[in-house]
This record gives sequence, structure tokens and C-alpha cells, in this order.
Amino acid sequence: MFEVKYYKDYRHNYLILKDNGCLTENVYQRKMISENKIRGLLNSQERFINGEVLIYYEITSKQNLSSMHDGKCIGMEQIQKFFIQLKVVSDILQKYLLDGSCLVLQPEYIFQDIATGEYFFLYYPDSQEGSLSQLMDFFISRVDSADLEAVEVIYKIADLINREQFVLDEVLKWFQDDVVNGEKNKNMKEYTSDKILHQETECAGNFWNNSNDREDNEKPENKGTNNEINKRTLSRVIPLWGLGAAGAGFLCYIMYFYELSYKQEIYLIAGWILAAVLILVPAVWYFCPRFFKTEKKAEKEDFDDKKEESLYCYGTDFESSIAGAEEKYSNTVYIPWAENCENKLYSIDKKAKSHIDLSNLPLTVGKLAGAVDMVINEQSMSRMHAKFSRAGNNIYITDLNSTNGTFRNGIRLAPNASEIIEPGDEIRLGKLKFIYR
Repeated sequence: MFEVKYYKDYRHNYLILKDNGCLTENVYQRKMISENKIRGLLNSQERFINGEVLIYYEITSKQNLSSMHDGKCIGMEQIQKFFIQLKVVSDILQKYLLDGSCLVLQPEYIFQDIATGEYFFLYYPDSQEGSLSQLMDFFISRVDSADLEAVEVIYKIADLINREQFVLDEVLKWFQDDVVNGEKNKNMKEYTSDKILHQETECAGNFWNNSNDREDNEKPENKGTNNEINKRTLSRVIPLWGLGAAGAGFLCYIMYFYELSYKQEIYLIAGWILAAVLILVPAVWYFCPRFFKTEKKAEKEDFDDKKEESLYCYGTDFESSIAGAEEKYSNTVYIPWAENCENKLYSIDKKAKSHIDLSNLPLTVGKLAGAVDMVINEQSMSRMHAKFSRAGNNIYITDLNSTNGTFRNGIRLAPNASEIIEPGDEIRLGKLKFIYR
């Protein structure tokens, strides 16, 4: 069994595994995962502390499957995405001569990026720690019973695993032939082809080398969109150019046909400056639009580039899920809480008088609408910040890898750590303070 610890430094959260004997025996595998950024695996570092070998896996801005689907059902689309990414990661591991059975396939050690939906796997050089049967037990307990296709696929996979006849390629054929229709079927064919697997390897190489060149992959439809944008921009700058030219002609007429005083000449110079601005600024706007882009727009373009890289590498349509995540960030809704309820966290901040009702548990709080049960629109809150759960008569609070931390009576909880809360405790989520009653 693993000896797992969680640690947070100034800006990063880590899952720490101690050496159970396999790290010292499998030096090659340890070095490969710690010195290479392999796409689909959690980034890791090896550290030597007090004579022990420790592996630090970075889990910043990621949640494990147990937290993501606590009290929530798993549908066919999520199952499909998971096994597709598992196949891609397994193929990449073969390129590095790494044993695919060393992927730790337990729900608490499989992480998902909240924004993109991309899965990240933990690699530990001990094939005994990977457990597909435990993973399938998790899927069976969480599968959406109303989604008959998802139920059928999960039980078919579980049956193959019990009979030790599980082959990942065969599962992907099920998605292709029996489950996925239309555009999804097209994406699956791309996924299972050798060409896409070759592209995935190239993408991984680009990821290690930090290459961001996209010019060779520009699509014709994108060029058409740029032409439409240029036409709209031209329609806006032509009136400004006309106004500037008319002003310049009027100033020339005054300069050649009238004798001006010193004060009037100053006004004339100011007029020439204004005309030059009306002509030159629209010209720069049209021919060099990047000079007018704000930092926020530049960040959005960088996000779009990363999204395009993900689409190119994985060959499947994640665009809708990412666009949905962006929409949720920009349209965070503050929920009015019911009054006069027992088991509440009462806000003690003067500016933010929100209460958290703990009568229906488990309950996750954060600012990402759709991913949490309770949305709190506050800058210091993480997208998935904390979870409240019940065990018997006790209520527990768990930190979900939050950036600004979860505190109980002034003491910060470690990432993924749980503590009992009692009446009178002061709970702080980011900058928001509450009293539990």
C-alpha cells in the first residue's frame, strides 16, 4: 500500500509517495517520469530527504475522480473520454519503454483538469499498485443508471476484467461500432488510427520542447474568418480616414488663403495634429491590429492556442467542454441561501454576508458553476475549493487543493486533508470567514 502525504508550498500542491522498495529497484522508470514531462502523466520530481527517496507529483488545479464525482453520476461521454485518454497515455508509455501496468488506476490517484476535462494519471514503478478492478467498482457505483449505453459498456468492461480478457483496443472498438454515432464516431476513428497516434507522439515532443508554433496548422476556415474581420475593420476605419482627409483639406485651404495671427497658427497646428491622428491611428489599427490588443485579450488568445494544441494532440472534440467552462467562469451566479436552517456556516465578514447550509451533504463549494454544489463568487475562492461531508454524527471539511487555503480555527488544512468541525469553530475559505453553528 502507498504511504501518501499531501503538501502545499507557496503556489503548488503536491501528492507525495514514499519508496516502498520499487523506486530504488527501478531507477530507469523513476528517472524517466521525473526528468521528462510526459503528456497525460502527473508531472513529478524526485527528492532525497533524510536518506529516503520521495516522488512529488504536482496536482495543482486538479481534482481526483473521487472528489469530482462525489454524489454525481458518470455518463457515456465521460466514460468514452476517459478510456480514449487512457489508450493515448498507454501508447506514449510504450515509446518511453515504460510499463503501462504501472499506471495507478485508482479513483483517488486519477486526476482531472477542471477547466479542460483532461485526465492525468499517476505513474509509480510498481505494477501491483495499479488496479482496474477497483476502478471499475468505482465506475459501477457512479454510472448514470438512466444512461443505458453507459451502464452496458461499464458492465461489459467489468466482466472482461473479471475473466482476465480485458483488451483496451477492443473497448475502443465498442465505442466506435456500437455506441458512438455521428461526429463522435468520426473522432473515435481518428483516435484509433495509427496516424493520430503518431501525431500524439509528435505533440508530446512539442510539449517537452515548449514549442508553440501553430502557423503550419492554420485552417482555411480560420483564414476566412480573418478576412471577414479585416472587412469589418476596414468598414470602420474608412469614415475616420475620410474625416481626417477632409480636415486636412480644410486646413490647407485656410493656410493658403488667409493670413493668420500667432494664436490662430497655434490652432492650425492643433488641427493638423488632430487630422494626422484621424488618419494614422486607423491605419495602424487596420494594418497592425496587435498594437491595440489588451493584456486580457492576449491571455485569451494564449488560452485558445492551448485549447487548439489539446484538440490537435488528442484528436477529439473538447472545444464544447472548454467553451462551457469559459462560460461558467464569466457567468458565475451567486445563490441566495435559505434562512433559519440548522447546521450552517454563518459569514462574519461585513462585505460578504453569505451563509452555507450544511443540511444536505456532501456539499462542494467554489466559484466554478456546474462543477460545485454551491457557487461563491469571490476572487480568493478556487474553482473547487472545499467539500463538506458527513460520517455518522460528525461533519467533516476537506480542502480540495485550493490556492488560498481552507482554515479551521486559524490552522490551514493540508491539500485533500479532512477535519471534523464543531459548533463555534471559525472556518475560513480564502478570505471569507464563517462561524459554524
